[in-house]
Amino acid sequence: SNIGIDDLTKVSYLNLLADKLGLDTISLGSVIGFAMELSERGLIEESIEWGDFKTAKELTENIAYRRGLGDLLAEGVKAASEHVGKGSGKFAMHVKGLEISAYDCHAAPGMALAYGTSPIGAHHKDAWFISLEIKMGRFEYTREKVEKLVWMQNIRGGLFEALTTCRLPWIELGFNLDNYLKFLYYATGVKFTWEEIYEVANRIYTLIRSFWVREFVAEGKEWSKRMDYPPARWFEEPLTKGPLKGSKLDYGGYDEMLMWYYELRGWDERGIPRKATLSRLGLDYVINELSKYVTLSG
Repeated sequence: SNIGIDDLTKVSYLNLLADKLGLDTISLGSVIGFAMELSERGLIEESIEWGDFKTAKELTENIAYRRGLGDLLAEGVKAASEHVGKGSGKFAMHVKGLEISAYDCHAAPGMALAYGTSPIGAHHKDAWFISLEIKMGRFEYTREKVEKLVWMQNIRGGLFEALTTCRLPWIELGFNLDNYLKFLYYATGVKFTWEEIYEVANRIYTLIRSFWVREFVAEGKEWSKRMDYPPARWFEEPLTKGPLKGSKLDYGGYDEMLMWYYELRGWDERGIPRKATLSRLGLDYVINELSKYVTLSG
């Protein structure tokens, strides 16, 4: 459906084919869509048209078996755009190398921030924020949204990840969150309060971010807040049709939300954990390690 195919039977077939071949359907749809745009712009020799089911099927198989163009596309949108060049990075839709799942964020700054700050890149796993954002005013850039986002990340990416539990009972079935603490107690005999769970979640996110920074800088690259930005296309190319025609993200508004996010996490203006935050979370050993690569704020 991300590549202009509106026949449910054909979409289902491609999903089944991807499953059988061991391919992620989200990244697959994104990278095929990227190939279609490359072709449309004349940046590759292959002719690939939007909505072409037969070609999409062939590309799926070629990606799995790394044949022809599929060998390049198997590396993902980011790597493919770096190989092709010619300005293709401007429409390579990803965050931190991971293709974007499902939601266009021209008119959803909170969901854009969720993608931007997700530890694994542009994925809804940590914060499926879009439905909540619509209720809060989808065009608004507010601190309240950021606070809700951090809370949701702490639940989905903190508690649920630590417990290795599915998000479906809470999101789709209305399962009471307090039950998770009860089950944790029944399984381990250890009682946790929500305040303690939030601290665990903050520790998880801060440790992951520290690892990101270390590995990124170790490769000779400079870490900055730009690492937490979604694709420029959402800021620079407004929607051209539909009820949200003309909508696009605002750099200033997004940046303000990002600074609020860092403040709530206890990270500096670069998105790097502060010494005080690391110490408070019991991560003093990280201070010594991370200081080898970057200058830490107090």
